Amino acid sequence: MAERDPQSPGHDETIVPVEPGFRKLGPEFRRPEPGRAMSMPVRLVALGGLVVAAAVVFMWLPSWVDDQQPQEPVAEEPPPPEPPEETGPVYTEEELEALRQEADGLLAQLLNQQSQLDRRSAAEWGGDDFETYQELGRSGDDAYLADAFRDSVDAYEQALDIGEELLTRSIELIDAALDAAREALEAGNADVAAEQFSLVLQIEPDNGVAQAGLLRAQQLPDVLALVRQGEELEQFGDLEGAVRAYREAVALDGLWAPARSALNALEATIRDRRFDDLMSRGLNAMAAEEFEDAHELFAQALALRPDSEEARSAQTQADQSLKLEQIALVEARALAFELRERWDDALRLYNDALQTDSTLAFAQEGRTRTQYRVDLELKLRNLVDHPDLLFDDDVLRDARLLAAEAGGISPMGPRLVDQVESLERLLTLASTPLPVQLQSDELTEVTLFRVGRLGQFLVRDLELRPGAYTVVGSRSGYRDVRMTFTVLPGQSLDPIRVECVEPI
Repeated sequence: MAERDPQSPGHDETIVPVEPGFRKLGPEFRRPEPGRAMSMPVRLVALGGLVVAAAVVFMWLPSWVDDQQPQEPVAEEPPPPEPPEETGPVYTEEELEALRQEADGLLAQLLNQQSQLDRRSAAEWGGDDFETYQELGRSGDDAYLADAFRDSVDAYEQALDIGEELLTRSIELIDAALDAAREALEAGNADVAAEQFSLVLQIEPDNGVAQAGLLRAQQLPDVLALVRQGEELEQFGDLEGAVRAYREAVALDGLWAPARSALNALEATIRDRRFDDLMSRGLNAMAAEEFEDAHELFAQALALRPDSEEARSAQTQADQSLKLEQIALVEARALAFELRERWDDALRLYNDALQTDSTLAFAQEGRTRTQYRVDLELKLRNLVDHPDLLFDDDVLRDARLLAAEAGGISPMGPRLVDQVESLERLLTLASTPLPVQLQSDELTEVTLFRVGRLGQFLVRDLELRPGAYTVVGSRSGYRDVRMTFTVLPGQSLDPIRVECVEPI
């Protein structure tokens, strides 16, 4: 703040504007009040008394004064009743302009400060300090308007000091009120909490903490009622109802620790009971060899308590038992398919089992066994379905070996017996020669493929196995002839004439 002029009037409390360059009259110079004015007779008596007193003084005083040692100067007559006030310090125009600018700057600060205090509702809690603050501001304004800039500066500076104290106090009030409100909330005192949060909002209306806290304080009675309801339901054994009540309380105020703690504790109790029930049911399922159900029950228990070694170990046992059960089932089903000679289905099961565990010995052996039977059946079926393949000597030879191999399998199922018997019948037919007659002109050279050169003849009777044959006739000077015929089992064949008749 600017230094004050020692000649200017003091301003300890409230600034009272004065006329520039003048001081106020002292109380000894004030006029008597109207009610105390003296009457005329009294004035005459008083005047007479003064005259007598003056005569006595005139006659007695000189000799008395001469006798006094040392002599004192004669006292001056008292001043007139109403002397003019002494003039204040005189400022140059430059000094006055500087004071005016200083006052302008202080006024701008004061207006900004007053706006902050108004936003913080200082009138509601500032008390005497705020009244003094306002009075100083008005005094500074009056002095400014009277061009008493020195007085205006002093008033504004004092007001700014008080305003800073009020702003600091507002922050302290906010902190203290928030602390008190939080303590009241924790203690369940909704009224005190609401009162303290409201006080904060009077000072700082946009305080988010106070806004949220006031809402919590307003909802606290409902929260407390729901918690009490949950406690009563819990005592009567209605755990689900108690959970609902606690959850409603937490939904209203998720920061209310008693509701959250009660809900967490009760949910933990329910989880423990649920866990124990699932474990008991899972063990019962294991005893009944219902391993798939046991696996599901232990999985639910692990979902409730993921770190439970008990549940994890039980689930592992259930999985192993289920796997063994599934393996045994696969083996049993595959063997059943083998007995029914459903080799494709049995092979599929063995392959599936080996995909799960490639070390399963029964599946490895079963796959080898069934794969052989699948291949054997495909060959047998192909020959039975296509008997003309047996007309080829090589195929016929291989078919005989295949029939012998299949016939040596023990035990033979009905399906295999039927296939082997069908093939053997076809082999007999394919191996039995049939009569075939060839005719010519004794001039044509005849050759029968698969048999050999027959030469020239008129008639040649042959015994040929079923199959396709080609006969060729040749004669010098004539075009060769070629004919193809097929010998079929159980069918007679007309004579075949081979002769060259077309000259070249």
